[in-house]
Amino acid sequence: MSQPLKDHHERLLDDLPPGHLVGPSQDPHPFVWLSDGPVRGAADWWVRLYSRHSETGLYPLLLEYPDDSFEPVGAGGVYAAGADAASYLRREWTKNAWAPFEEWPGLAAPAAVVADVALPAGELATALVRSSRAQCLALVEVSRGADAPAALNWLGPANHITAEELSAVLRSWEDRFGVRVVGFGHRSLHVSVAAPPTDLDQTRVLTAEHYVTCPDWFYVDPSMDWETYPEELMKRHEWEFWWD
Repeated sequence: MSQPLKDHHERLLDDLPPGHLVGPSQDPHPFVWLSDGPVRGAADWWVRLYSRHSETGLYPLLLEYPDDSFEPVGAGGVYAAGADAASYLRREWTKNAWAPFEEWPGLAAPAAVVADVALPAGELATALVRSSRAQCLALVEVSRGADAPAALNWLGPANHITAEELSAVLRSWEDRFGVRVVGFGHRSLHVSVAAPPTDLDQTRVLTAEHYVTCPDWFYVDPSMDWETYPEELMKRHEWEFWWD
């Protein structure tokens, strides 16, 4: 990170709640800041910092716990360059017999129109804080929120998918459905969705993408199956994932 950019970021930190820097320890590690604990008005902080992302280059995250689920590595745009969502999903699909499709169906068609992405993201931030699912705050130097898991080397899904692979899938969902990463737990991920799928066939393929990426989530709630889950996806502006 250049010295002027580092100084700019450190000036920004003067206006934040009590917290500390995790990175960069050295170039090219990303700039990462964490609150020291739960933040009063964390949802409002998230919305303000999200609105300034294009100016600061720092993307906000709500965290359930302050700092024990990731180990920052790499630099923006470099760490995930080799990961590709379609290749990952196809590879994982062929390793297993994923019902209800006999063959890999390809990626779900993108939404025709992606509406305002900031509104559902802010609403999810408010819901996470109100439910106490995430009240700590982080800032990470990435060009888009989907890159945050890779930049932070988030360890939550490590038993199933690497942080780089997850970021690749999230980038694809960002582009197709207006997804925005809002928060992490130890093993959970919360994203907002600006443009849920509207076609049932499209949604069934998207369900397959979710299942390949996070099969554990389908075992948390027995009511989620290949019939009910697609119907839910067409209604929801929040996707939640959990890895064992």
